[in-house]
Amino acid sequence: MERSIITRAKTAELAVEEALKLLAVSRESVQIEILEPGGRGVLGLGTRLAVVKVTVIDSGSASASQSAGSREIAVPTAETVHENTETQIETIPASNHASEEQGGIGIHNGRFHIQATGTRLPLLTPPPGAVLYRNGTQVDGKVSVAPGDELELETAPKVEASIWRIEIDEACLRAELHVRPGFERQFTLLDCKPQENLVVPVSERRTFLPIPQAEVAGRLKELGVIYGIRAEAIKQACNSEEPGVFLIAEGSPAVEGANGTFSTNFETETKRLSPQSREDGTIDYREIVEFPTVIEGQVLVRTLPARPGRPGRDLLNRPIQPRVVQSMELAAGEGVSITEDGRRAVAIRSGMPRMKHQGFRVHLSVLPKLSHRGDVDLKSGNIRFRGDVEISGGVQNGMNVEAIGSINIRGPIGSATIEAAYSLIASGNLIGAHVSVGKRSEFFNQVEPLLLEIASQTQLLQSAIEQLGQTAAFKLNDIQQTGLGALLSVLLRGKFKALHVVLTRFTEQAAKNEAQLDVDWKDYAQRLKYGFLDLRQGGLRDSAELDAFRRRTLELAESVSGPEDRLIFAELQYVQNSHVYCGGNVRAAKGAYNAMIYCQGELEAGGTLRGGVYFAGRGIAVKEVGAPGGVATKLQVPETAVIRATRVMEGTVVQIGHRSFQFVEAASNVHARLGSSGELLLF
Repeated sequence: MERSIITRAKTAELAVEEALKLLAVSRESVQIEILEPGGRGVLGLGTRLAVVKVTVIDSGSASASQSAGSREIAVPTAETVHENTETQIETIPASNHASEEQGGIGIHNGRFHIQATGTRLPLLTPPPGAVLYRNGTQVDGKVSVAPGDELELETAPKVEASIWRIEIDEACLRAELHVRPGFERQFTLLDCKPQENLVVPVSERRTFLPIPQAEVAGRLKELGVIYGIRAEAIKQACNSEEPGVFLIAEGSPAVEGANGTFSTNFETETKRLSPQSREDGTIDYREIVEFPTVIEGQVLVRTLPARPGRPGRDLLNRPIQPRVVQSMELAAGEGVSITEDGRRAVAIRSGMPRMKHQGFRVHLSVLPKLSHRGDVDLKSGNIRFRGDVEISGGVQNGMNVEAIGSINIRGPIGSATIEAAYSLIASGNLIGAHVSVGKRSEFFNQVEPLLLEIASQTQLLQSAIEQLGQTAAFKLNDIQQTGLGALLSVLLRGKFKALHVVLTRFTEQAAKNEAQLDVDWKDYAQRLKYGFLDLRQGGLRDSAELDAFRRRTLELAESVSGPEDRLIFAELQYVQNSHVYCGGNVRAAKGAYNAMIYCQGELEAGGTLRGGVYFAGRGIAVKEVGAPGGVATKLQVPETAVIRATRVMEGTVVQIGHRSFQFVEAASNVHARLGSSGELLLF
């Protein structure tokens, strides 16, 4: 069989040498034919490869036509495309039935043996992780090899250095060592039989390279870490053969303390009870609210002291301070005494407890409770009491009952005046009465911002007077003899006009609500009037009196600030020809006739509202409203509230905001509200 091969290279000589190498023959035993001489490319750009055909001379074989049954097999070389080296093998079989001989590559005693006696060259794949050279060039992937190639496995130890870093958290309390261990790897060839496609078998010896602990310690020092270092964790991390994250230093966080707390020894809320059924089947609506009470000597509140925290330290050995804790402060109002250690508040009289909790201050007082047996009439006289009032009978025509607290009246109320600061429970009917509930709280809401402004302005006024006292033109002796009256008159008309306006507004509000004010408020209003506004008596004497007035202003502002601890409401039965005002919710269990009820909360009527005007700030829910004869009845709420009625008679007017509607015929299950565009919706 005649063997021939076609090769390409930069020059014809290089192509011939490559062909001789692949055929494993000498130049004397071949016939060489130059098919392309090579040279410069078109227009002198690039180069053209030289192409040669080398045929082995075989004297014992008949000459065969090169065009019959020939095929070319591409053989990649170590040169890149830029090296412009490409080899093709062309084999011309003696006949179509001849079989091809097989080549192979094997390993014996650590050396490669290549056989290529047939038309196919063996293929070689380097072992993963190891470095294999062919004729001095590293083999990166699967390649073909030929007899004469020099193959060599790099057996020198290969070092893969360890990689590590230290990370510190933002709070500087944790230092973590991130480790990828290093190894020294060495490969040795393993013997194997010849194969056409050989993945080089090797044995690997891997030696672990620990991280020097001194280097880690040095890096910690560079980072400033000197506290909480965990030597054992560093040793474990440096000797770990698996990648991982190790906590090598940890600070001590601050241990937070606890603020002072308090516990109460009485009911803090008014209990609402369900109406009770009598033996005759009727409902008793009188006992539906139970007010909390305390007795003399009862401990009202106990405080638990604050528990300070414990400082910590970060990795840089800097102290970490815990949050500052605060203790509870007990303040005693009327009817309350504070023990010497300041940790207990004790009732010094029986009555209703009142507590205001604002921040870390708890203000406690005990309001006395007046129990009146029988009716309020000409014999008993009017009742005006600073505390709660309970009347076992009724209130007759022309009588007044006023309480800076809550009122509970078990009998009927005639054409009388009832004023309660917090709540009213009337178990009998109201006929021709005038009722006001919660106006005192309304006064507090109005004056609280005024008090705060007065305190702020008087502090500035005090500073201004002290600065004037340091000037040469200021006659201190005149102030000591006549007081601050003249100076205050000048300042309130000039730089402190705003203070004069606020003082006047407070005086007006106090005059309007004089009947609702206790002695403390009346004394303050009197001091304000004659200390700043009516200066005929000289006003305040000196700066010390001005400072005392400012402190008293702050005390009163604090007493009315924060959430109110008692509900404002009115629980009524039947209301006829009466005027009722309430700062909270109103419930008329049996309805009303020709009445005027105004409440800032919700109005609920379990019976019928016939005639009159009824306004509720948060909505109205009524069983029946109006009368068949078209008695004028009006229900009114703000824009954001709704009106619900099970039955509405003709002639009834419902008004929501500025939108109103009058029913011309009776309707059931009415729900009225404003739509998104402000239109009145009835459904």
